[in-house]
Formats: sequence, structure tokens, C-alpha cells
Amino acid sequence: MQPLDPESWEALVQSEDYDMESAIFEFLQVREAENFGLKAYKDSCYKGELLNGKRHGLGVCIYKTQRLYEGQWLNDNRNGRGMERYSNGNKYEGEFKNNKPHGKGVYTWLNGEVYEGEWRHGLKEGQGIWKGIFGDSYIGEWT
Repeated sequence: MQPLDPESWEALVQSEDYDMESAIFEFLQVREAENFGLKAYKDSCYKGELLNGKRHGLGVCIYKTQRLYEGQWLNDNRNGRGMERYSNGNKYEGEFKNNKPHGKGVYTWLNGEVYEGEWRHGLKEGQGIWKGIFGDSYIGEWT
């Protein structure tokens, strides 16, 4: 994925509109919330609920690199259910804790490989299933 050009980036940062990629929450409902706000950073922008100036509740963070997070925030950190699409096109949907996959989730590589299972501090750990693109798979314990 190519980074956004400056003109497209500026329009995105200033707009309160957003089309969700996931079904984590309804953006239109969040946009109507009393605590809805926009927050611009050097390389990203946030659209969602704020508490004392911090990302807190439901929201979306979009990066110039086209990385994206849609989901729950707690005290400026990804915590709870969310979906993150990385700049390389890979995607994770599931539970987050302190900005990392933690709990149950599904990671899908751009090439079609999928891991569905347990995560701990951003790493596959616990029970999980990995499915390769050639019909191969692994079901079991990850450490």
C-alpha cells in the first residue's frame, strides 16, 4: 500500500466522515456521541470518543502509511475488541491489550494464510489453528 499523498491526507484529517472496514462498531453512532472528536498527530489521525483529550471508548486511527485501527481504546491505548490493518495489507481482528493482540483473535496474511487462536502480548501463544495456502495446517499449542 502506498502512503497517502498530502492533499488526500489533509482532506481525511479534517473530515468527520469515515467508512468502516470492520463491523466492530457503528461509526455514525460514535460520531453522534457527545465526547466525539478529531485528533491529529504527526503521522496519524484519530476520529472517535475522547476523554480528557485522550482516545477513550470507540474510535478509528488512520496512519499516513495506510495502516488502520478500528476499535476500543482505553486511556490512549488499544484495549478491548478491534481490527488492525497493517501497511503491508495483513490484518488482525480480535482482542487487544496495551496496543497489542492479546486474548482471542484472527490474523490474516495478505497471501491468504490465517491464524485463529490465542495471543499474548502480541505473540501467538496458547491454542490456535494456522491454515496455509496449500492446504497445510497446524492445530495445537503455540508458545
